[in-house]
Amino acid sequence: MKNIGIVINSIDYKESSKIVYLYTPLGRDSVKASGGKGIKKGYLGFTTTGNVVSYVRSDAKFPSLIEYSIIDSIFDITNDINKLNSFGIIIKIINSLPDDINHERTYNYIIKVLNDLKISNNPKKVLSIFLIKILYTFGVAPNLKTCVTCNNENINSFSINLGGALCKNCGPKNDKLNIWNEYYYDKKSIDEYQDVDFDNLLKDIYKYYSIHANINLDFNNQK
Repeated sequence: MKNIGIVINSIDYKESSKIVYLYTPLGRDSVKASGGKGIKKGYLGFTTTGNVVSYVRSDAKFPSLIEYSIIDSIFDITNDINKLNSFGIIIKIINSLPDDINHERTYNYIIKVLNDLKISNNPKKVLSIFLIKILYTFGVAPNLKTCVTCNNENINSFSINLGGALCKNCGPKNDKLNIWNEYYYDKKSIDEYQDVDFDNLLKDIYKYYSIHANINLDFNNQK
C-alpha cells in the first residue's frame, strides 16, 4: 500500500542506513532506508527534510523502505533564507504536535502552508498565520470572543500573557485583537490578510507559545 507524507527528520542508522521520520495523514511514521546514507541508491529525495513523498514500506515490526517517489520538493524554499527560517519553525511545530488530533485535517493544512510558503513574497506572514491557526491542535486556542478576566463580551484588546481578549474595563485598547481574530478565524488567500509589522507579531506569537503551550520557537533565545 502506498503512503504519503512530509519528511520531517532523518538520522543515521548503523553504518550505511538512515531512519526517516515522516508526518502523514495518519500521524507520524518512521521507515528504515537501507543504504540511505549514500546517494547511489537514489534515496536522497526520501531523506531530505521537507520533501513530500509517496512511499511503500514493508510490514515488518521495523519497516523498511521498498520504493518511493517525490510528490513535491523543498528546493524552492531552500533558495530563500527567510523562507528556510520560517520552514524551520513549521517543522518544529510538526514535531511538537500531539498524537490525539485530527491528523488528516492537520496534514492537509500543513501541505497548503508549505505551498503558500513557496510562492509567497512574505514568508513571515505565512508563518504568522500558520502559527496562530495551528494553535487549536495544542488545546490552547486564544479566547477571542469574551474577556478572559470578567467574561464581558464588549472586548477591545488582546493580552498575550493572559491568552485572550480583554474588555475596556480590564485592559487598555490595542490593535492586536483584530489581527489575532482575523488570522485565527478567517479563511482566505494569503494576500487577502492584512499586513502588519510581522517581526513584532512573531515576537508576540513566540511569547504566546512559550507561556501557553510550553513550546520555545525563538531560535535566538533557546533555553
